[in-house]
Amino acid sequence: MHPSFALLFSALSAGSLFLAAFLLLTGVVQANREANKWLGVFFLLLSFIFIELFLEGAGHPQALLIQITEWPRWAIFPCLHMAVFTFVHPQRRPRLLFIHFVPALIFVGILVIGRTLLPNWVGLVVRYFFFAQGLVYGLLNLQILTKHQNHMRQLLADTASDLTWLRSFVYAPLVIAGLWLVFRQLPVMEGLLQLVCLGLSLYFVSAAFRQRDVYPDKILEGADQLMDMPASSTTAQRLTLQQIDLLKDRVALIVDQHKPYLDPALNLQSLADKVGINTHELSLVLNKGFGMNFYAYINSLRTAEAIRLIESGQYGRGDVEAISIRAGFNSRTTFYAAIKKLKGETPSNLLKQDTKL
Repeated sequence: MHPSFALLFSALSAGSLFLAAFLLLTGVVQANREANKWLGVFFLLLSFIFIELFLEGAGHPQALLIQITEWPRWAIFPCLHMAVFTFVHPQRRPRLLFIHFVPALIFVGILVIGRTLLPNWVGLVVRYFFFAQGLVYGLLNLQILTKHQNHMRQLLADTASDLTWLRSFVYAPLVIAGLWLVFRQLPVMEGLLQLVCLGLSLYFVSAAFRQRDVYPDKILEGADQLMDMPASSTTAQRLTLQQIDLLKDRVALIVDQHKPYLDPALNLQSLADKVGINTHELSLVLNKGFGMNFYAYINSLRTAEAIRLIESGQYGRGDVEAISIRAGFNSRTTFYAAIKKLKGETPSNLLKQDTKL
């Protein structure tokens, strides 16, 4: 591939990332504003990499300008980490935030002093630290997302919180670090790699502007407190076994009479309000009394309702979506997985069998 294509792809990547950074930092996206500021800084710093590649490829004589674009490199992944953390914990601030940016300050110091004046091992660290940093922050972000998804199952009875777009940024450090290493090892393929980078840049920008609120309505308040509360906390343990049995019967009665699980918007807080207890107590009753968390309990009820509808003979194979909605499912994926796990068949196949009968 002609070198001019690599320059073009670098320029397009830098431009798209820079524009996305500007829009995020100026508050164009209304959801998750605080987190989007960090995401905007991440895009801005990432665009500097492509600006540097463009300047080097174009043979720009200003070495200082190239060096300036290199200075914030070790701050790229910490900024993305702060964005992911703030998306998941919008009411909290990361502890010891400044520690994440100490390596970036050290890197600037190394560049100012000059690598040639430092021991050889420092040069080796500088050469591969960015790659190692991407691996570390990729794993940290993945841990945050996994923990968040597990905790959301204590708050929601379905996957109403679509985090597909956020998952793109969780894996971003691993992808970027991997590509950066390939760039160093295979400079002859720079044109093709720049094209791949352009595609990834546009993908990340697209994901940023397709984002949704991480927490559905009425969930954000108190979510962090519930997530961070250990199972052995005083609040969670203040119910006696006898009280748990009584509240279990009350929950079962309310569920049987009012069928709140048919409401797709049902969450832990709203069910706790119906029962007349707080969310911590309801979580304890579900776990100790029913042996399930909120997510599993409500979806078991919805699955039973869906099976009843499927076996009623009132629906055909084309009514899968209608059954899912009537049973209270928000997510088609959750609906299919629940039926398949219980019956060993997809809803479509079960409806087809019932039609034959």
